[in-house]
Order: sequence, then structure tokens, then C-alpha cells
Amino acid sequence: MPEHTYTTHDIARYCDVFPSSVIRWINDGKLKAYATPGGHQRVTRENLLKFLKEFRIPIPSEVASPQKRVLIVDDDADMARVISRAFGRHPEVFKAEICHSGVDALIRIGHEPPHLVVLDIILPQMDGVQVCRVLKLKPETRAIKIVAISGKKPPHSEKRLEEVGIDAFYRKPLDIHELVQKAAQLLRVDLGAAARK
Repeated sequence: MPEHTYTTHDIARYCDVFPSSVIRWINDGKLKAYATPGGHQRVTRENLLKFLKEFRIPIPSEVASPQKRVLIVDDDADMARVISRAFGRHPEVFKAEICHSGVDALIRIGHEPPHLVVLDIILPQMDGVQVCRVLKLKPETRAIKIVAISGKKPPHSEKRLEEVGIDAFYRKPLDIHELVQKAAQLLRVDLGAAARK
């Protein structure tokens, strides 16, 4: 499986600097990076850790641990717990958290962006599509993978959900195993032998 990579925005957030500073570190050869075909700079976890240690910059827990953070956003507390437990069966891969509204989700994501959001489309105050739009507008949250779920017929077509940047959509009742497998696929992680039993 490919190693996790970090954008200049990710690294700027970890080091409390502007992305332009990170680009300068890369251009000066202090931080080893590679360019995507689109010209975006990416840094592997191994190279980021080496850089942080060399310059005695505190290593954020998100970088120190290879776990992928998953935020489950569902106003149905029982459903959120079921999904959380499913991710919890793979503690070496996932760390799951729960919140129950779109507004709370955006606040939490603003403090510490997860790698993936499992997002109920029908939520009070702010629905899942609105949450997705906000996340996709900001460079620092644009790369977050989003798996939408819904127990009711959503007011938007599945094609419309794709257009706002949702990576996958599942209807309730969920096939929890399939949902976790999809999350692993989107995050490019291997669930190991346990997932294949």
C-alpha cells in the first residue's frame, strides 16, 4: 500500500507556519518532497518525520501515529456507536470519533481535521451536503475523504452528491463491513488478515 503523504498545507498546520514557508523549505532542500503530475508538492511520512526530528519541531500525534482519524457524524447516537465500534475493530489502522450535528462536525474538523468523515446526509440545522460544501471550499480540508450515509431518501440525487465531492454513498441499513472496507480503500490502508476472515 502507498505510504501516507502530506500536503504543504498539512505541514504548515503542524509547524504553525504559512504554506509558503514549507514551499521554501522544499525548494532549499531542507524538506524532501516530490511533485504530483499536477505540480503539487507531497511529502512522505518518513521524510516529514526526518525533517521534524532534524529541526527539533514537536511531532504531532497525527504524524507520529499511522492511525487514520475517522469522524462519524450522525444524529442517531445508536447508529454512530455501531459505526464507531466497526472502525474500533481495527485499532492499529483507525481512530474513530463521534459527533451528532453538522455544526459540531465543522468545529471539530476546524481544530483537528480527520482523514475521513462518515457523514449522515439528513442532519438537524446543517445537512451533510452543506457540511461537504464547506469542507471542499477550504484548501486545508479539501482532501478529507467523505462517505455519505442516509436512512431516508436524501433530497439530493446520488449524482448530485458526487458533484459536491462525496467519495461514496451508502443507504441504511448499512453493511458495516463494506463501509469499513470502503474507508480503507479510500485511505489506501490495508486492514490486514483480520479483515479477510
